[in-house]
Amino acid sequence: MNARTRLQVILSDLHVLSTVGLWPPRYKAHEGHIILQNVFQELLWQHWKECQEWIARICGEDHFELILNGDLVDGIHHKTTQVMSADQNDQIGAVLEVLGPLAEKAAKIYLTKGTESHTRNDECYIGRELGAVQDPATGHHAWDRLELKLPTGKIFSASHHMPATKRVYLEASMMSIELQNEIMERVRCNKTPPDIVARAHRHTHGIYSNGRQMFMVTGAWQGLTRYGRKVVPHAIPSASCIILDSRNKKTNELPVANEKIFINE
Repeated sequence: MNARTRLQVILSDLHVLSTVGLWPPRYKAHEGHIILQNVFQELLWQHWKECQEWIARICGEDHFELILNGDLVDGIHHKTTQVMSADQNDQIGAVLEVLGPLAEKAAKIYLTKGTESHTRNDECYIGRELGAVQDPATGHHAWDRLELKLPTGKIFSASHHMPATKRVYLEASMMSIELQNEIMERVRCNKTPPDIVARAHRHTHGIYSNGRQMFMVTGAWQGLTRYGRKVVPHAIPSASCIILDSRNKKTNELPVANEKIFINE
């Protein structure tokens, strides 16, 4: 599928509904009452507003595609009590309120499917409400694996999941492994390998390039949950956004990867 713009804005892991995830100010619940942000969410919302301003500065008047790479909602999972509402309809309404202003500015919107324990199939419904591009293989408005051909001819591939690690010094190694695995799996099946691979899920931002291909992972718009404090007690999650910019690139050149990182603490 050919992309029509030279700018791709990539975000993931909003985890709306979590008490340590993105939540709009003064959200009106389906029952009619107002649910306010807590102190941490106020900080996260300031980061979110700064992110929108940064996107506007980088893109200027040029059109961009918005790629939302999974886990937009947190859901009610693993018996968690860290939720803003017990009504999962509220998470749909809240994520649409969070994403609405940015989605309205996008020339195209693509969603990928996240972790089913968080999202069920809600991202298909969210994608439909946002007017996201359908996956022709399924008819859904959210993709298991998204593949785009950029105007320079480079192939961009996005899906949500990748392994995580507690060992910070192995983060780059995992990015390199994931990139080469994706390339080799495609090559040995006689399919065109991607040049740019995007992942999410591990909640830690990173970009790796070998000069010919590029791998990137976007950070989470969520702080540590109680479960997170148990499995990765030293972690400081980082929210992030990446903008791929091919405006001044020639055929077969990698785009510039602009990155903006916010420390969720």
